[in-house]
Amino acid sequence: MTALKIRIRSTLFAFLLQLLVFTVFGQEGCQLKKDGDGIKVWLCETNNSAFKTIKVEFEAEATLKEYAAGLLDIESYKYWQHNIIEPRILKTINEKELIYYSEVDTPWPISNRDLIFYLKMWQDSISLVLKVSLEQLPNYLPVKDGIVRIPEAESLLTVAPINDHRVKVTYVLHVDPGGEVPAFLANMFASQTPWQTFKNYRDRLESGNTTKIPIPFIRNYNSKGSNTQ
Repeated sequence: MTALKIRIRSTLFAFLLQLLVFTVFGQEGCQLKKDGDGIKVWLCETNNSAFKTIKVEFEAEATLKEYAAGLLDIESYKYWQHNIIEPRILKTINEKELIYYSEVDTPWPISNRDLIFYLKMWQDSISLVLKVSLEQLPNYLPVKDGIVRIPEAESLLTVAPINDHRVKVTYVLHVDPGGEVPAFLANMFASQTPWQTFKNYRDRLESGNTTKIPIPFIRNYNSKGSNTQ
C-alpha cells in the first residue's frame, strides 16, 4: 500500500471514526460493565453490527509527552497490552504515523487472532488534546496458518490535559473478531481486556517505567501559560 493510498484511506477513515465516536457518546444504548481502580468500561450498541462498541474512561498521572511516547514504542506493548504477543513495526511512515503488527493470545479452543494497525497521532494546537487513531488493514500481509486475521477494527484514543502532570483518557473501540466467535460470547467478555490493558499502562506510567524517546511534535500542558515543547 503506497503512502498516497494510506493518506486517502486515512482521510475517509477519520470521517467514519468520528461518526462512530459521536454515535457512542450520543446514544443511550451504553451500559457500564466494569468500574474498578478508577477505570470505567461501557459496552454500547453499534449500528449494523452485533459486536458492541467499547468505551473506556480514566485518569492518569502523566504528561502528554509521556503518554504519547509509550504509544509509539510498539515493542513495549507486550509488557502492558493484555494478551498481546509479538508486537512489531512493519512500516514507519513518519514520526506520527506507522503500521504495526501484533498477535492476540486467545484461550483454547479459540484460534489466536492477529492485527495490522495503521496508527496515526495528532494534537490540537489550542487545547493540546492528543488523539491517536487505529485502523485495521486486514489485507496488508498474507494470513498466517492457524491464526485468524481480524477483519475489522477501529479505535480512537483521546488524551486531554487536566493539569501539568495529569490527563483524562477516553477510548472508543469497535472490533469484529472474525472466525466463528459468536457476538454474544465476544460481548460477554469484551470489558475485561481494555480494563486490564489500561490499568497496566496507567501503572506503568505512574511507576516511572515509561519510554524515554524524544517526541518534539507533542507539546506538554503548562498551567503557567507557556505550553512546552
